[in-house]
Amino acid sequence: MQGTVMQVGCLDTNCAILTGNGKDAVVVDPGDGAKAILAYLNRQGLDCRAILLTHGHDDHTGAVEEIRRETGAEVWISQADAYRLKFEADHFVKDGDILDLAGMEFRVVSVPGHTEGSVLYLTGDLMLAGDTLFHRSIGRTDLPGGNWNEMQKSLERIKTMGDRDYQVLPGHGSTTTLQNELRRNPFLQ
Repeated sequence: MQGTVMQVGCLDTNCAILTGNGKDAVVVDPGDGAKAILAYLNRQGLDCRAILLTHGHDDHTGAVEEIRRETGAEVWISQADAYRLKFEADHFVKDGDILDLAGMEFRVVSVPGHTEGSVLYLTGDLMLAGDTLFHRSIGRTDLPGGNWNEMQKSLERIKTMGDRDYQVLPGHGSTTTLQNELRRNPFLQ
C-alpha cells in the first residue's frame, strides 16, 4: 500500500489518498481542497475509484462532490450518518463489512460517539480513525449526534484491538500508533 496524507480545510482535516495497486486510489475524508487532491491523483497517475467517509461532518465531506464529479468515484458512508450529507451516497457501510477497493481490503468498524454513524477503516496496519481517536485525545461528543456513553463503548472496543499495533491516522492532528494510545491516552485508561 502506498499513499499520502493532506491536511485540508480550515480545520486541517487529514485526508488520506491510498493505492494498493498503483493505478486505482481511495480517498478518505476529503473535507476540502478538491483541486489539490485531484492534482495529486493526476500527478501520480491514479484513478480515484472510491471515497470513504468516516462520518458526515462537513469538514470531512466538503470536497466529495467535486472529486466525484471529476472522477466518477463512488461514495461510502454509514447509513446512520448519511442524513448529514448534502449529496447522495452510493453505498452504506456497516460494522464488519470488508471492502475490496483499489487493491486493498478495508474492514469497517462501527464506533459511534462523535456522531451516530462514525466508523473507522482498517487496512493493512493502518487505522483510519476519523474523529473517534486522536493522538492522546478523542473526538468531541458535545455536537449534535454526539453521545458520550456511545463514545465510551467505542473506546472500549478499540482497546480490544491492541493485539495489533496499528498506525493510527486521526481525522485531525498527528499520526500515532494504537500501542502508544493504549499506554498514554487518558481516555483509553
